[in-house]
Amino acid sequence: MPLLQQLGISENFVARCDLVALGTRSIWGSEQINEYPFWYSSYGHGWHIDRASFDDWLVRQAENAGATTLFGVTVSGTPEYHHGWHLTANHATAPAFTIQSSLVVDASGSSSSFCRRMGIRADKLDQLTGSFCFFQAEANDTVHGVDSFTLVESTEIGWWYSAPLPQGLWVAALMTDSDLARDENVFDEAGWSKALAHTRLTRTRFDNKKPSMPLRVKPARSQRQQQFCGQGWYAVGDAASVFDPLSSLGIFKALRHGLLVSYAIRDELQDKPNATQKYQWLLESEFRRYQHMHQQYYQLEKRFMQAPFWLRRQRQEFARHA
Repeated sequence: MPLLQQLGISENFVARCDLVALGTRSIWGSEQINEYPFWYSSYGHGWHIDRASFDDWLVRQAENAGATTLFGVTVSGTPEYHHGWHLTANHATAPAFTIQSSLVVDASGSSSSFCRRMGIRADKLDQLTGSFCFFQAEANDTVHGVDSFTLVESTEIGWWYSAPLPQGLWVAALMTDSDLARDENVFDEAGWSKALAHTRLTRTRFDNKKPSMPLRVKPARSQRQQQFCGQGWYAVGDAASVFDPLSSLGIFKALRHGLLVSYAIRDELQDKPNATQKYQWLLESEFRRYQHMHQQYYQLEKRFMQAPFWLRRQRQEFARHA
């Protein structure tokens, strides 16, 4: 909320009436069920959001603030900076055209499409992958009390995330390393369902719910660009760095980067010195703090220390994978 307030759109967000999240529950580091109700937080409760709807809403807020949006457009070729950018843009139903700009912000998510086209390499720090499924709620099912909590449960192979979503949906996700997922066959619906059935608490949320769509798989590895900005360009959000979903900081980070890059761009357009250096330093510092937090949380879990997933995180402080 402080970030949305800083952007001047917090009241519009509240008016969306997203599903209230009252807290988090976890089984992590011991057999005890830990609860953290959000009413203990100075920020109040959170929200379970439909991400596609939220993203569309943010686009409308940007347009209301004066942005021009182009949908279905891709950029081709290798970007080159000559007193500004001249980017070749392509659309399936229209001729190619050129976009000219003094500055480019890569907000393309973990694909980092602009950075990649410039030959900037991302350091991939682990192999975490999420296999997840959406479920339809039972008839007359209402979300209240602990049901509105986000639930995290560690197991030998990795950890589970589950939460209610708007429009009567629920999501369950198994987070583990991609090679272990293949070994345990959890990229397959039968293997994934078997792993879910072996959880202690997560499975109870889905005993009477039916999948609403096939199992999906997405990379969730931690990674960072070797360079966050340069002459005439900046990377933000997951295009700059990807945090482990355990941190629950993905949307927060994206909004924060948007604000930070706006300050850097203002400084650069006003010819203030060291705008890019400041931005690089801020994101470097942020990622170091994240690495420390990541290590602390994973090392809390001692029950499965001999299992490959946890052994990797006990022995290595973000071992680098090319």
